Amino acid sequence: MNKTFSKWLGVSVVFIFFVASLIGVPGVSAKTVIKIGTGVAVDHPENIGAFKIKELVEKRLGDQLEVRVYTDAQLGDQRTMVENMRKGLLEITWVTVGFFGSYEPILNVIESGYLFRDSQHSYAVFDGPFGNEVRKLVEKHGVKLLGYYEAGMRHLTNNVRPVNNPADLKGLKIRTPQAKYHLKTLQYMGASAVAMSFGELYTAMQQGVVDGQENPLSNIYKAKFYEVQKHLSLTGHLHLTHMVMYSDNLWQKLTPQQQEVVRQAVIDSQEAQRAAVRKDDATLLAKCKEGGMQVNEADREAFKKSVLPLRDEAVKEFGPKVKEWFNLIENTK
Repeated sequence: MNKTFSKWLGVSVVFIFFVASLIGVPGVSAKTVIKIGTGVAVDHPENIGAFKIKELVEKRLGDQLEVRVYTDAQLGDQRTMVENMRKGLLEITWVTVGFFGSYEPILNVIESGYLFRDSQHSYAVFDGPFGNEVRKLVEKHGVKLLGYYEAGMRHLTNNVRPVNNPADLKGLKIRTPQAKYHLKTLQYMGASAVAMSFGELYTAMQQGVVDGQENPLSNIYKAKFYEVQKHLSLTGHLHLTHMVMYSDNLWQKLTPQQQEVVRQAVIDSQEAQRAAVRKDDATLLAKCKEGGMQVNEADREAFKKSVLPLRDEAVKEFGPKVKEWFNLIENTK
């Protein structure tokens, strides 16, 4: 063994022992990694929010916390990510309020058709007392609800015909998320509704397993549904809201200071995320047309009338609390 190599080896060993010794020194440790899992493309408005959280957390406490964003369902579909979050295997993800109805059934009714007039209406509802009421219900199930993102106004696409009124939906197989009242809304509108994960949808439409689907313009365009769908009907039947949630198990491992930084980062990221949705709604319709989709304005009043009995069904299933919710939402300005 030559002298140069021996000297290099000695220095390396000393360095390794020095680094190893730091691990046991109080106050010297690796950063805590916060994983955010989403199911959509990197440029989707949801991920505008995710990367804003990363920016704000690392700007404020980057010496302690590192945020990693996993897009495109890298960590599984929505159900998988929610379950892993509740088990303490994933820090942050989000789903719509109605999606969480499988854990807290009354929340299903928030995805009854035509409850929300527009984006500003939904912000006013969820940023007020109603949002706190939802938070109390959700936090019984192993998560911390930190804020609300906009999921957007949903419209219909299909490969068979333009949809102008409920009669046009008769016989069409339309995919919906796995949320009870979301599916029921499409049924009341006249469709044959099929629950399916978003990740399976493109192929299902391509192969004719379903005739169409309903989503915000951001999902329709960024998932390239214009490649496999001919008709886009502007029904505006649902305006959905995402709940930004953190695993309760992993939340307890953060210091109070870290908790406050993460909580504030989510709140501060809301406007950037919501603005991205509004921007998409203003620009993506033209791009869908450029992609070959034929666009028509649907008779929203006819569809709204068709789904009103679903509210009565909700009150029968869950009692006067739901009627109170519907009235609160309707009267929020």
